[in-house]
Amino acid sequence: MDVRIQAIYESSYLNRISTLFKDLDLPQLIDHLVPVDPQCQTRASDIVKLIVLDILSGRQALVHWEQWAHDIDWPKRIRPGLEPSWFNDDAIARHLDRLYEANIHQVLSSCLVQIDKKEGLSLRVFHADTTDKTVYGAYESVSSEALQITHGYNRHHRWQKPIGFGLIGNEDGIPFYGDVHDGNVPDKTWNPEVLSRVHEQLKQAKIGDEWIYVADSAAMTKETLAQTKAANAFLITRGPPSLRIVKQALSEADSPPIPWNDPFTLAEKNGATYRVWETASTYEGHPVRLIVVESSALDQRKGKTLDKERTKEAELLREEQARWERHPFSCRADAEQALASLKASLRPQFHRVEAAIEEIVRPKKRRGRPKKGAEPEMETLYFVRLGAEFDPNAWEQARRKASRFVLITTVPKEWKGQPMEAKEILKLYKGQIYVEMNFSFLKDPFFTDEIYVKKPERVAVLGYLFLLALAIYRVFQCRVRQLITPERP
Repeated sequence: MDVRIQAIYESSYLNRISTLFKDLDLPQLIDHLVPVDPQCQTRASDIVKLIVLDILSGRQALVHWEQWAHDIDWPKRIRPGLEPSWFNDDAIARHLDRLYEANIHQVLSSCLVQIDKKEGLSLRVFHADTTDKTVYGAYESVSSEALQITHGYNRHHRWQKPIGFGLIGNEDGIPFYGDVHDGNVPDKTWNPEVLSRVHEQLKQAKIGDEWIYVADSAAMTKETLAQTKAANAFLITRGPPSLRIVKQALSEADSPPIPWNDPFTLAEKNGATYRVWETASTYEGHPVRLIVVESSALDQRKGKTLDKERTKEAELLREEQARWERHPFSCRADAEQALASLKASLRPQFHRVEAAIEEIVRPKKRRGRPKKGAEPEMETLYFVRLGAEFDPNAWEQARRKASRFVLITTVPKEWKGQPMEAKEILKLYKGQIYVEMNFSFLKDPFFTDEIYVKKPERVAVLGYLFLLALAIYRVFQCRVRQLITPERP
């Protein structure tokens, strides 16, 4: 028997990713949405799958794909009958254009709906947020509807060329909705627009139940509240500190008629401790619940701000002490007037300050040498003495106030037969960490390195395929974690 080895390929996790892609029936769905061109030797699903595998194995430029294609097992990872030479950069670019013309946003939405159906995922609570990615180069398009890639300030206030990613995931962090938009679109505009799209996507998935939309403070607008109600949803968001009802809730929380809840933790171990207090109000005609949350873990930025304020206040008090020691008064009335003015002007937050008048009788200074045997002439002077001492109780109270924030929600106190108390609302809001973890994928240069294409339409398509790769990655993670047991950690 004559056995000949035709090729040797490295076996890796990409084989599992390829199998997962097929298990989710994504090739058939993509070929249905982007019909196969009889004149093409390849299909859109081939390119999409190849790009997803490339993203999850460490991205490389399109011009290197043909060379990379010789090193992978085509029949197993893509489909039989394909040749690596068919996947040059021109062929890939043509497929990117076809995906854009077929409405790449709808292609991704249909894929995400199918993934959620296949995996039987919970679609009760959705977490929404946006991020951006900087691109480089001059992008020109004849279409005004294409992705507008222009200079603007990104989230770190740097003058660059950003594109925006919008992402909405379920309670497990698996994306249900995603989009690529102009980098200069503010979140206050994005939130109400995306709510209607998610509502339509839920209809596509044949889900008509109520759902909860969790977002950051940019969602607290009249338009978002109105659109949330129209989309058969409820809102949970963080109240902006500048909002009047938020200021009022924080003020009332210092002496509430109803006591704060007992401290509790959300993490199993080494987690922050929380206390909550709830009140109610209205905003732009919408009734809302306001939940004041106090955390034992002070935000790092707020902690630095408090430290700076304490240091600045201590320096100011030392300067005041030195200034009044150099400024004596000749009569008590003037000293008392200065003391009253000083007490009114000083409003220390972190120190205990004591001010008093000290009377000193001393020889009066005169010019020249005193006469021999002459008695020195005495004078009475009055000094304002200032004593400052750090107040640990005031410092702790300031830290506790700084660790407070307000959640605003339209979720009723009972929903789908379950009590939705303040603790549960906080727990749902803390689920925002999952969408932020997804952004770490989109920011990781291993997965999403620089984008080297010439047209903004192709930039948009690559952006949407980044989101599809993210969804595949999260499903893969979820399946692996289901197999983890105490016996098989």
